[in-house]
Amino acid sequence: MKRTTFVAAALAAALLPMAALAQTDWPSKPMTYIVPYPPGGLNDAVGRVYAEKLSAELGKSVIVDNKAGAATTVASNFVAKAAPDGYTLYGGGTSLIINPTLTGNVQYDPHKSFDLVSLMSFTPFILHVHADFPAKDMAELIAVVKANPGKFNIASSGVGATNHLAAELFKAQTGLQLVHVPYKGGAQAGQDLAAGQAQMMFSASLEAKPLLTAGKTRAIAISSLKRSPAFPDIPTVAESANLPEFEAVFWQGMVVPAGTPKPIIDKLQKAVAKIAAEPEMIERFKQQGVDIRSSTPAEFKEFYNNEEKRWVTLIKQQGIKAE
Repeated sequence: MKRTTFVAAALAAALLPMAALAQTDWPSKPMTYIVPYPPGGLNDAVGRVYAEKLSAELGKSVIVDNKAGAATTVASNFVAKAAPDGYTLYGGGTSLIINPTLTGNVQYDPHKSFDLVSLMSFTPFILHVHADFPAKDMAELIAVVKANPGKFNIASSGVGATNHLAAELFKAQTGLQLVHVPYKGGAQAGQDLAAGQAQMMFSASLEAKPLLTAGKTRAIAISSLKRSPAFPDIPTVAESANLPEFEAVFWQGMVVPAGTPKPIIDKLQKAVAKIAAEPEMIERFKQQGVDIRSSTPAEFKEFYNNEEKRWVTLIKQQGIKAE
């Protein structure tokens, strides 16, 4: 054996116990949970509760860091370049898998730059209209829009946002001609919907509820395949529009930089699963229409691939391009 080869082999052998020790000692310092949106939104709200409970479960602080910008690409790029040591956690969602197609301007590969840990939450969207809109249910909405093609607009929180994709899926499957109006965030879009400057919008249930309660908007349908326990009287788009396969949900899942040791991923997954099974956790978000649920990495991967196929196909078919 050459001396250089022998030295390299000896060094590798010496480092193995150190690597194993680092994994078994994890976590030995605070972790950072990256939220790709500004504080106050749905992703942030769910992420902060998980971070708080992970801190208690793992025995070390989990600090939330909001890295908003470029439709979540700022956060995704940051996590892709972070050290794969278990100290950078990311609340990823649909944008993680569509931005490479939607913008083409990302510094990560959705399949090679990250390891998937567990799904964390699912939130349906409520299709609601301004209180004065001349339709009380889905049948009336379809009839009114078909009689006035291109007259009404449908707002979203931005091009490529999941509620924009929900709107495009709805348009594609119903054949309705609606004008898409993107905003810089769901809050502003919701305000304009309440004021009548927009006629309809798919809003995350957490964001739609205050407007519905105040009577400023009226619910037409919900975007999950099954009715939400939080909104049992709101029919699904699937049933009310006779579109049995229609589904569009805002999901959040924990991902980490690719190469994170499996023992760490396993420990994180078990912690997320334990938290997601807590009755208090489930009930806390159930009232907001958020379904708290965990998964194995393999289940997350299957879901991830299916979501990518569905939305990337729609983006290409509809010619959706980032602004």
